[in-house]
Amino acid sequence: MRNWAAALGVLVLAVALAPAASGEDEDGVKAIGTAWAEAWNAGDMDAVAALYAEGADYVNFFGDTFAGVPAIKAAFAEINSDAYKGSKIEIETVAVSFIKEDVAISDSNWKLTGVPDGAPPLPTAGQSTVVVVKQGEAWRIAAHRARVPQPIGE
Repeated sequence: MRNWAAALGVLVLAVALAPAASGEDEDGVKAIGTAWAEAWNAGDMDAVAALYAEGADYVNFFGDTFAGVPAIKAAFAEINSDAYKGSKIEIETVAVSFIKEDVAISDSNWKLTGVPDGAPPLPTAGQSTVVVVKQGEAWRIAAHRARVPQPIGE
């Protein structure tokens, strides 16, 4: 029990000492989701890839990991040209937490529409967590985790 209390105390202290970010920074982080959706909806995987920092990684909802911008772009290009071809995505950022002034975690809900008839039975809604870093004036995705929540006990 003491270890949990100590860990909770450290967490509370870390949150209290975390630098406050401006509303402009939060808007910049949220804009990543908007830009991602716009690029996907246009079928522009170059624009999707441009949102990622060098050395970024992506873990899809199957647990497959893609390291580096070229691999991330290829993963999205493949699924956008096959199972989700022509689909549209909506992304709603529900939380932004700043770790440092230039590092934030963003949690979002996503929903796909327009999935082609006969497409493999893949998820059309889920959640994502991204770690974003500020590089110069732009925010870039350093780590991206997609997930489809599962009922407890299954």
